Amino acid sequence: MKTKSQIMGLAGIAVSATLALSACNRQEDVSSRTANSADTPLQDSAMVAANDSAASASTTRPTGDNSLLRDSNDTLSREPTAAGMPNTPSPTAAATALNAAEKRFLSDAASGGQYELALAQLAKANASDSAVRSYAAMLVSDHTMANQKLQSLAQRRNVVLPTILPPDKQQVIDRLTKVTGPEFDQQFIQMVGLHDHKTDIGLFEKASREAKDSEVREFASSTLPTLRAHLSAAQNLPPRVKGGAGA
Repeated sequence: MKTKSQIMGLAGIAVSATLALSACNRQEDVSSRTANSADTPLQDSAMVAANDSAASASTTRPTGDNSLLRDSNDTLSREPTAAGMPNTPSPTAAATALNAAEKRFLSDAASGGQYELALAQLAKANASDSAVRSYAAMLVSDHTMANQKLQSLAQRRNVVLPTILPPDKQQVIDRLTKVTGPEFDQQFIQMVGLHDHKTDIGLFEKASREAKDSEVREFASSTLPTLRAHLSAAQNLPPRVKGGAGA
């Protein structure tokens, strides 16, 4: 039988073992908590930063994607588009309409220009004298340019120009196509070089003085030097190509 002192000794050993085991467990818990605490601040900081960013974004744009759309629309409303401003009248629409005399001048100038261009093209190909062919080539170049300027002016002023020659002028062209040699040269110079250019100069001088529209006046004034040069060149052609009436 164990003595009381032996029993007490065994009990002390058991208590010591229990305490030692408990201490080991506490040390492991502390180590585990220490390791966890090393990770927790980083995770918490990331979560806090994310929450702060979300809160900041929410404060800046409380309406979410709709605010982006609104900002985009605001930007577009401040910037001009390629289509321009549909409510702004164009210079053409705002231009003052021409009066009857100005429209008649443009129409007469168009008919005369087309007529003289057609005859000049015919003379350039059919004239027998080289001087007449050279004169006709000059008329083709100058009247082509003048007709283009006239067409542009008419478009800006919403005026429809004639595209078909009057019957009397077409008859002259048809008749001259049947004439050849020196007779053709003389008739061309007498009709186009002299008579028609004198008529043109009178028409353009009147428009340059009396037209109310500034562009019509400018067209008439800027074309006059060319018409006068054509008349002068015809008057200075050799007598052989002018026939009996020289000026």
